[in-house]
Amino acid sequence: MKETIKVERMKLSHRKIYTDITIDAPAEKVWSVLKDTKTYKNWAVFLTDIKGELKDGNKITAKFQLNPSKEKYNSIDHTIQVVEGKSFYWAEKGPMGICDNHHFKVEVIDRNNSRFIQSDELTKGATFLLGGYLSKVYTKGYQGFNQALKKEVERRFN
Repeated sequence: MKETIKVERMKLSHRKIYTDITIDAPAEKVWSVLKDTKTYKNWAVFLTDIKGELKDGNKITAKFQLNPSKEKYNSIDHTIQVVEGKSFYWAEKGPMGICDNHHFKVEVIDRNNSRFIQSDELTKGATFLLGGYLSKVYTKGYQGFNQALKKEVERRFN
């Protein structure tokens, strides 16, 4: 399984997280599963649900399970930006003043393969205090989501 995981501490209150995974399916198939948020509860981990349509400028509610061994979920409202068939992201201030710039992107590798990228930048607020902890939790969660997405896309289309 081809994966990349990078976490960078840019400065005390600025962390960058980058993850990607190669999926054995065309980019449009990956996008169709990513956009089918109603089925996340059946396959996704970490980001377990999105309420609302993935459409540019829409408000959505993202539901996260930070620790899969616990039943606790966190829900956060976001206004999303969408480039249809390619990416969506939100960039907003969340709890404790931490600004979250979270991107989901699908890239074409070739006709039958694609790359899914999930990246994030954490800045401001309590990032100086919680940045290291959140980077570890988020990286593990993003990796789990990426692997689950790969499995679901390949199950549906291969």
